Amino acid sequence: MERAASGAAAVAGIAHGSAVAIGGEDAETLPWALVDAVREAGLSGLHVVCSEAVLLSEPVRTLLAAGGVARLTCAGDGGRAGGLTGEITVRWLPPADLNERLEAADASIPAFLAPIAPDGTGGTDDDDPSRPSQGRAKFRREEALRCDAALIRAVRVDGAGNLVLGSGPTGTDARMAKAGGLTLVQTHAMDKQPLHSSEVDVPGIHVDRVLPAAHGRP
Repeated sequence: MERAASGAAAVAGIAHGSAVAIGGEDAETLPWALVDAVREAGLSGLHVVCSEAVLLSEPVRTLLAAGGVARLTCAGDGGRAGGLTGEITVRWLPPADLNERLEAADASIPAFLAPIAPDGTGGTDDDDPSRPSQGRAKFRREEALRCDAALIRAVRVDGAGNLVLGSGPTGTDARMAKAGGLTLVQTHAMDKQPLHSSEVDVPGIHVDRVLPAAHGRP
């Protein structure tokens, strides 16, 4: 685990066209310093993976306005995300589906079958109603969502990179951290003492860089 001296140093290695997962559910859990650093790096063609709440945040909206994002995969229904303009391709997923795709990436499972609800929800434009199904249930093929980088905000981090997250060990942030090829963490609290194993939400083996930053965005 490397301690980054600046936002630019933290996001070094993220390339044009990368898939970047952005964790968080509100202003308290959004890794704003890392998002700002990605925008300032002038990257283009990015595929951003996030929740609808994160998409609505000011740092991410500013990133979109900069023109570097080509594609979005968002957990939510899009009901609050009006105003997306430009040539950005957007796919909305139920939060559970996003979590399953991230888990598959962490487990190195390339694809899996996910059930389609009786009312048809959960399907995609590519679903074929005539496709053979098991019994009365219908399924669709979903691919693992492997991200080139994951931007996460932690409540606490120790010297080995072990994380305590606001969303706990089973939330989307933890899944993003484990599915990221390059996992970058923002925190305002670096612990001098090792965290107890019972406190750890994501082990340090999944963490590449930590960026100390202020609690609130200037």
